[in-house]
Amino acid sequence: MAEITPYRPAEFSLLVVEDDPHLRRLFVEILRRDAYHVLEAESGEAALAILERAACDVVISDMQMLQLSGLDVLHAAISKDANTQVIIVTGFASVGTAVRAMREGAYEYLTKPVQPEALSVKVRNACDRRRLLQTLAQHEAALAAHHEMIERDLLLARQVQTSLVPTTFTSALIDVGITYIPMIGLGGDFADIHVVDENKVYLTVIDVTGHGIAAALLVSRICHEWRRLLQSTPDPAEGLWQLNEFFMRSFADTPLFLTIMVVECDLKTKMLRFAGSAHPAALLWHSASQGFTRLDSQNAIIGFARTERSAFRSGCLRYQPGDTLLLYTDGVVEAESREGKILGLQGLQRVIRRQQRGEEARTTAASIIREVVEFTHTELGDDVLMMVAQLR
Repeated sequence: MAEITPYRPAEFSLLVVEDDPHLRRLFVEILRRDAYHVLEAESGEAALAILERAACDVVISDMQMLQLSGLDVLHAAISKDANTQVIIVTGFASVGTAVRAMREGAYEYLTKPVQPEALSVKVRNACDRRRLLQTLAQHEAALAAHHEMIERDLLLARQVQTSLVPTTFTSALIDVGITYIPMIGLGGDFADIHVVDENKVYLTVIDVTGHGIAAALLVSRICHEWRRLLQSTPDPAEGLWQLNEFFMRSFADTPLFLTIMVVECDLKTKMLRFAGSAHPAALLWHSASQGFTRLDSQNAIIGFARTERSAFRSGCLRYQPGDTLLLYTDGVVEAESREGKILGLQGLQRVIRRQQRGEEARTTAASIIREVVEFTHTELGDDVLMMVAQLR
């Protein structure tokens, strides 16, 4: 609990504005007796001069004066410091004017004849409110500075994550393009293109549960480990088992999991070897038949429990030059329209069929994601990532 600062009247500076010298002297004596630091002005003009050169926490001003009125004093005080508390003193017949002053920013009003106890109570309440508003302003300033720092960190994190996700790779035998849109600027989707040599490429898409900094940090660490594993573990199923072991050793106490689909593209033999862990099925579009073959996940989600090595399996599928391989995250097929309709796998296949043939892979990936976003007609409900590989 925050410490409560003791109330010290001497810490507050008050200004009494009253053209009646006897009434002004009475107010000043009462307030100085209460231990406040008190300034006095015999007119509205004198009050404005004081406000120009001195900060006042509370202003007690008569409403009716010869030239400048209490409203003029009020406007001058709050224009210099919006947290200055102004108490208007008025005759009973002018209460309506005092109420107007409160609508324009005054804290309170007193009617003549003013009782000393009423003056003391309302000034103390005004000081309390002044201190509360100052504390609130300090907290808001600190919060704004903290928020600005977080925004800077998030911007840097987004830039770092963007730099880690490849966008394209092209050779004589394959053309790969990736489009990624995180839901909140920083997400848990990731893609990787690992080139072994001119004849072998590993394509991987990963989706960590959750969004924001935690998911982005985790997926970045996982991808670093995955790239390391691919250096020594060419079999996709074996790689997934080892990745699960790493996750359980390092992140078993977190509430996060991840799905993954990896496809080994043997560009010489035209063979795809794939393994997935609870990830949406990859699609192979056949240029000859204009049909699709699903590459389904065969394994359990990564990070839920330790699993026997033998439980992880992979599959194989031959392709023909001109076929297209598509990997994506669940945010694509689970995209929801404003009416609550889900795009689904069949909807995605329709989107893919509409793509122009002969375009670069990155153009096709961007076009597919653009159609997914247009389908929602609203903000994305999840990160979306599409990897397109044109096999030559």
